[in-house]
Amino acid sequence: MKPQQNGGIQLTNIDSFLNAIKCSWVKRYLDSTNTSKWKLFYQKILKKYGDSLLFECNISNTILHEIANENIFLSDVLSAWSDVTHNLETQTSSKTIIWNNKDITSNNKTFFYKDWFERSIKYVDQLYDYRIKDFYSFDNICYIYGIPSNNFLKYYTLIKSIPIHIKSEINTNNTPCTQTTFVENILGRKNKTNKIFYTLQIKNPTENSKIKNKWQVLFGENELNWKHIFTMPYKATIESTLRNFQYKYIHRIIATNKYLYKCKLSNSNLCDFCSENIETIEHLFFGSANTSSLFGIN
Repeated sequence: MKPQQNGGIQLTNIDSFLNAIKCSWVKRYLDSTNTSKWKLFYQKILKKYGDSLLFECNISNTILHEIANENIFLSDVLSAWSDVTHNLETQTSSKTIIWNNKDITSNNKTFFYKDWFERSIKYVDQLYDYRIKDFYSFDNICYIYGIPSNNFLKYYTLIKSIPIHIKSEINTNNTPCTQTTFVENILGRKNKTNKIFYTLQIKNPTENSKIKNKWQVLFGENELNWKHIFTMPYKATIESTLRNFQYKYIHRIIATNKYLYKCKLSNSNLCDFCSENIETIEHLFFGSANTSSLFGIN
């Protein structure tokens, strides 16, 4: 959705709107005061993946497919949530969640050690010793978190699977990141979550630089007020046909003979009025004697 002042027509993006509605369901699910029976049904499915942890993870498509086998709606919600939160600014690597992370895999499978998660191990930085700038030894991990001594291979498989770019970025951080998570921010809001989720999916409006440059050539050094130009069709009339024509004119998408001839939809690229000059937008509305008199151009 591009605003009118940026040359858009401000239509709602249906896919983004539906994703926003699905994401709003997540807030209801994560609400600790919600004791509805439907929540218990979905909890049973998500528990094997860490339950609410999934909504903070860089979730993989493999997990989405597994969940889809049990409940398609839940898979759709998680997919929408993943798409929306993907547009957020990337968190620092020290706060990267280990579990169900598609960037941390072994044999194309993500990690989730339920017993480790229950011991509050969640982020990469919890395995990292900032004093020596390396991951803790297994003995230290056992001492800090009470991990069973027979989990030796599980630990080293995990830390060996953490990508180099995450390891190198952790080395540049002197202290662990303690920023509030996106999920916590959303849960703290009482309303307008739909709008937040929708806005997150809308990219910054692109500049109409090509259009502006072409018009600027015609008007020379005269500075053009593009905000005024783009919004004028909506202020000048409420007639949809006129608005449509003005929009096409400003964006230079009127099918003149020059364009139609290229598409082999016209026998000639010459102006229909004078039959002498190539029919471009500039000629049709400014150069032709028939139309210049209409607009009061000498």
